[in-house]
Order: sequence, then C-alpha cells, then structure tokens
Amino acid sequence: MAQMLRMAAALGSVLVVVTACAAGGQSAGSTQSANSGGDVVEQASVPACGDRIDTLPGRVEGLSVTGEFPPRTGRDGDGTFAGTVTVTSTGAEIAGVATPEADVYVARGGEVVATPVAKDSVGQVVDLRAGTGQVFTARGTIARCAGGGVLAAGRYEVFAVVVVNRDDGPQVVVAGGPWPLEVT
Repeated sequence: MAQMLRMAAALGSVLVVVTACAAGGQSAGSTQSANSGGDVVEQASVPACGDRIDTLPGRVEGLSVTGEFPPRTGRDGDGTFAGTVTVTSTGAEIAGVATPEADVYVARGGEVVATPVAKDSVGQVVDLRAGTGQVFTARGTIARCAGGGVLAAGRYEVFAVVVVNRDDGPQVVVAGGPWPLEVT
C-alpha cells in the first residue's frame, strides 16, 4: 500500500531531465557512456528554451550517472532519439519514487535548444543501496523549442537529470552529461 501511495504522489511531482549538446566524431552505430553527479535540492527546476544548461545541479555525494545515447541522429527520421541513463549508488542510500523515463534536453553553445518530449508516466520505486544502480529510459527530440521545425545539422550535447522524491527527505536531483549528439 505504501508503495502505491508513493507512486501516486510521484505523478505530479517527479521530474527527470536529460540534455543534449555538441557531438564528436563517433561512428554511426555506436553508443557512448559518461559519468557525472548531481545535487540534493529542495525543489527541482526545469531549464526552458534559451536557458543556460549550466544551471543544472552539480554532483551528489555517493551517486553517479552514466548515459548511453547514439552519437548521431538524422533530420530525415521521426525527430527523436533514444538512450538510457543509469543512476548508481557509490555509497548513498536513496529510496523513493521517480518517473521511469528521463527527460531529454538538447543544448548548443551552452543554451537549451530542444525540450523534452511529452510523456504520461506512472512513478516507479527507486531503492538504491551501495553498489546498486537503476536504469531509466531517455527519449529526446531534435524538434527546435523555438520556431518549430528540426534542429540544424551540427553538433550538440545531451545531459541527463533524474529527480527522486525521497521517502525520508527532500528530492534528490542527479544530473549527468554531457554526451555528444550529432544531427545529420
């Protein structure tokens, strides 16, 4: 019952963010991984179109974030790309609820140029103990957030943010990236 209540509470209050920016010469079928951290904050904020991506939180002691995203996506496709984000405990114990899918932002030159795709998700339980991790799907779009259409061909970066509504305290916001993404 408590688990169902946590999931229901997460519907309106959980945020997961991932952001994208400049890519560097990887082959078309491969994926890339990187580590980063996050911050514990009182309330999560979401970068908007034109905001600086460096407003994302820094490291969270005891947590790391890795991501795997395709190095390239084409302007001639459906306008989306998909990857995964893994939040791993390197010592911190976090229990709560998060959405099962990370939000993905695309940035160029440090500025948000594409915002997350709409989603309708039910919360999932997060129970991280030292040495354990949890995987979140991460779907992004190359649709420009200002003016419509798709992003111009070029190099961008992807960043990931996962927000966990903790059972015993404030939200935990864990940010990761950048991961390169080339729009062709």
